[in-house]
Amino acid sequence: MRKTGIIFSLLFLAIAFGFGQSLNTKALKEKLQIKLNEIYKDSEAAGVTFAYSLPDGTTEAIAVGFANRERDIKMKPMSRMLGGSTGKVFYSVVALQLVEEGRLSLDERISTYVGDKDWFTRIPNAPALTIRNLMRHSTGIPRYVFKEDFQKDVIVDADRVWKPEELLKYVFDDKPLFDAGSDFAYSDTNYIILCMIIEEVTGNDIYKEVERRVLKRAGLKYVTPQNKRKYKGLAQGYNGQNDPFFPGNALDEKGKSRYNLQFEWAGGGLVINSHDLAKLGKLVYEGKMFNPDLLQEYLSGRDAGRMGGQWGLGVHIRDTPNGQMLGHSGFMPGYITNMMYFKDARFSVCY
Repeated sequence: MRKTGIIFSLLFLAIAFGFGQSLNTKALKEKLQIKLNEIYKDSEAAGVTFAYSLPDGTTEAIAVGFANRERDIKMKPMSRMLGGSTGKVFYSVVALQLVEEGRLSLDERISTYVGDKDWFTRIPNAPALTIRNLMRHSTGIPRYVFKEDFQKDVIVDADRVWKPEELLKYVFDDKPLFDAGSDFAYSDTNYIILCMIIEEVTGNDIYKEVERRVLKRAGLKYVTPQNKRKYKGLAQGYNGQNDPFFPGNALDEKGKSRYNLQFEWAGGGLVINSHDLAKLGKLVYEGKMFNPDLLQEYLSGRDAGRMGGQWGLGVHIRDTPNGQMLGHSGFMPGYITNMMYFKDARFSVCY
C-alpha cells in the first residue's frame, strides 16, 4: 500500500504462490513472507503490507520495512494507511444496495435527485448525467483535485473542513471533456456528486451508510473515515521531493498531515489496511455485498482508454494471462494501494 516500484513483482508473488492449492495456509504465508522480503531488498519502498484472501475466504496479511523510518517503527501486517481512490469501492457498494432497494436507478438522470440544488446547473453536462455515468466515469466532468487553484487552497488552512459543494466549485462552468456517456475520463468529482446524491436519498452521512452497509456486513475492523489530520498508528507516507502534487513526507514530526485529509471525502476518504481491502474485494466481486443478480450490471463496463481494460460501476476490469482481474487502485501523496481479484481463481490480493 506504499508508493513502491515493486507492484508487478508483488503481483507475480501472488500468482506464483497464491494459486498453489497444495500448500497449507501456514506454509503459504511463510513462503510469501520470504518472497516479499527478497523483493523488498531490491526496492526503494519504505514499507509494504500485502494481504490475500483465498478461495475459502481465509484472509491473511504480511508486511516488510518501516511504517516510519525516522522513528524506526516497523511496518506491521495490520498497519493502516490512506487508501485513496479504493474508497470508491465502498461507495459503489452502497449505491448498488440502494439500486437493489429501488431507491436509486442507474439510468435515472441525476436531476431527479439533486436538480433543485443551487450548484446543479453549474456542473458540466448536468442535465444529461445519470447515476451510471457517475459510477463509470463517463460524465465528461474534470477532476477538481488537479485544479491549480485547489492545490493552492488546500494548504492555506490546514484545519479547513471542506464541504462537498466547495469541492465542486473548482469545476463550475467548465467545458465538458466530452458529451455525457460518450467517452471515459476518470474523475474523483464523479464520486463526490454520487455520494451527495446518496446522502440526499438516505438522509444520512455517507460514512454512516458505509459503516452500516459495508463495514458491518463484511466484518471489516480496520477501516475508519478519513476526516481529520491525525490518526493513531497511521504509517508515514513518503512522497518524492520532486512530486508535483505534495512533495515530501505526508505527516509532520507530530504525526499530523500538512493539510486536512478530510478534503478527499467521497473521492476516496478512508483510512484502511490491506487485510480489509483484500477481504472486501473477494466479497464484492463474488456478489456477496449486494443482490448477486446485480453483479452482471456492476461488471458491465466501457472502454477505459489509456487506463486499459474496461470500467464498470466502480471497478476496473482487465484481462491477464491468469484470467480476468477485477479491482481498484488508489493514491494519496505518499501512499499507493492496489486491490485485485482474480475471477477464475476466486482469489484476491491487496498491497
